[in-house]
Amino acid sequence: MIFLAVTLGFFAESYREHSVNKSHEKEYANSFYKDLQDDQKNLPELINNIQEEQLQPARSLPVLFAKTNISDPADSIYFYLRRFIRQQGIRAYITDRTYEQIKNAGEMRLITNKQIANSLIDYYKDIVLIDYLQQTLLGYKAKLLENLPLIFRSADYALAIDSLDHAIIPHVHVYLLNTDPVVVNRIVIEINDIGALSHTIKREIEKVLRENNEIKKLIANNYNVEK
Repeated sequence: MIFLAVTLGFFAESYREHSVNKSHEKEYANSFYKDLQDDQKNLPELINNIQEEQLQPARSLPVLFAKTNISDPADSIYFYLRRFIRQQGIRAYITDRTYEQIKNAGEMRLITNKQIANSLIDYYKDIVLIDYLQQTLLGYKAKLLENLPLIFRSADYALAIDSLDHAIIPHVHVYLLNTDPVVVNRIVIEINDIGALSHTIKREIEKVLRENNEIKKLIANNYNVEK
């Protein structure tokens, strides 16, 4: 009788633990789904910002530098470079609270669907990679920023920003301080490097968005998520 009671108690405890784990698994699945929904809403804005503030200037600036001299207005050059040196990190567009919670609690094992668990791990690894690439990009931009005093007039540089710290086309014409070919060549090379890495980052974010959509489908098909 004692053996039977102990055995039944063991099975009861195992069943209770299984039920609790299943309940937590469902909670995590719903929470992951909501986080992924937020990412899917926010990341297109980051992609659009990269297109407008990085890739468009990277194409336009070399053309503008090739045609300018200190006597010609350089309004667009000031505007584009003011935008170009800015950066918005991916962390500001990602909701990873559920992943951090489940990782810190050591409970990723509760996601019993291995395809979903592995896909989530890969998803957040890709975000870490993008963050690393953006940190590298900041180094490129810092190098470019160091060289801007070689070509920009300080008073004109101040006219390419508004009271809200937004880059603008100056309300009066502005001019370059220097168009020495060696200086311009250095700056254009730095612009090309920033543009190339920005293109890679944009492509990686688009990949993350595709992964996001696939993981959401997997979660919706395997859990009764609250949409």
